[in-house]
Amino acid sequence: MLQYFDVTRNAPWFPQVKALYESAFPANERIPIKHLLDDKIKREFWAFFDGDTFCGFSNSITHGSITNIVYFAVVPELRSRGYGSQILQAIRKQHPDTRIVVDIEVEEDSKDAEELERRNRRREFYQRNGFDASPVDYVWQGEHYRLLSAGGTVTEKEFRDFWKEILKDIPGAKYP
Repeated sequence: MLQYFDVTRNAPWFPQVKALYESAFPANERIPIKHLLDDKIKREFWAFFDGDTFCGFSNSITHGSITNIVYFAVVPELRSRGYGSQILQAIRKQHPDTRIVVDIEVEEDSKDAEELERRNRRREFYQRNGFDASPVDYVWQGEHYRLLSAGGTVTEKEFRDFWKEILKDIPGAKYP
């Protein structure tokens, strides 16, 4: 069974989390990791372990009845072993009464067959874990995303209101 711990700058596993974050997400999809650690936005930033083995991390924000998994990655060598599903289960367990949303890159925008295959695998993974397509598509930092949700649908207005509220005290912050 996976265990998880808060990610902080001083955590001994912080370098592993940072390396996975930087390798799992293209530069245009990342924000500086220092923003994932600051307390301007109340986030849950967790590192997941199977015994002593670092398996992955999640970074999510909960407000009202919505939990948005902003970043989530499993160590490449450990993918397809059930760790991703266990991480999603841990997040659901902590937020049983919220609708959980994730965003995925839109498949139709794939530039080549390999990228399309990666996007399709990602969508299928979330669908196997109880996520359904929502009516929300948006563009952020030049990438086209589609929202998936578990525990109920999230409307475009709810999603935008969620981000307006989260970012209201951060000057110049862009929301989806």
